[in-house]
Amino acid sequence: MNSSNSNSNNGQSNSGKSSNFDNLNQDLGLHFLELARIGSSKTPVEMEEDEEEAPKELNTINSSGGFLVVAPDKLSVKYTSVSLHGHDVGVVQADKPAPMRRLLYYFEIYVKDAGAKGQIAIGFTNEGFKMRRQPGWEVNSCGYHGDDGLLYRGQGKGDAFGPTYTTGDTVGGGINYASQEFFFTKNGAIVGTVSKEKEMKGLLFPTIAVHSQNEEYVYHLVHVNFGQKKFAFDVKASYISFSAYLYGILSFKYLMPYIRNMKLKKG
Repeated sequence: MNSSNSNSNNGQSNSGKSSNFDNLNQDLGLHFLELARIGSSKTPVEMEEDEEEAPKELNTINSSGGFLVVAPDKLSVKYTSVSLHGHDVGVVQADKPAPMRRLLYYFEIYVKDAGAKGQIAIGFTNEGFKMRRQPGWEVNSCGYHGDDGLLYRGQGKGDAFGPTYTTGDTVGGGINYASQEFFFTKNGAIVGTVSKEKEMKGLLFPTIAVHSQNEEYVYHLVHVNFGQKKFAFDVKASYISFSAYLYGILSFKYLMPYIRNMKLKKG
């Protein structure tokens, strides 16, 4: 859905967070090479569970609480507002940002009830995101929207991306850190990928939004899966396939200089 308000640029810098992000990304090529080498036998969660905390539930404190209700399990969301305008969006982030020192991060939502207009979105937003806006409507955010199938990246106008989704669908969002891409799925199949904008720096939180404009008695119910149960999308198969591919690419990139030097010394 298009934003009814113009996109505001709130790109306030946070040197501390930027510095942490830059430090975390130092020498990622070699880090990913090692992950790819051992990735065929372990899942992304198993490989990094001791290094980074991953999201486990929804953040009930940092949300647009006036427009939604989070269930006691902190994994289900219901939209309850009258929804009179574009700022009546019910938005909630995960309790933790997406871990970065791994090849892939992924989560899913199951749409039990899409409401009257199906204005549901899944994506990623930064810590300072306006919690009354759809993911993708503001800078430092990206969102795949259910009612129109468009992908929004930091502005009110979306780009053609994939099919719409509604009641009964399982939709996923992920980050491929090695290729620096977002990817989204529907019912276990890849919908598409999009380049992760360089401007989207810092920690990114898995985010969902529910909103049905001009409907007085709407009812959105969305369940979130952070890996507590099996995903519809085969993350491990995708991870193993990509690990093998990446290992070949990075091995060539990082080992060829040493091989050339050895040949020169023997010559």
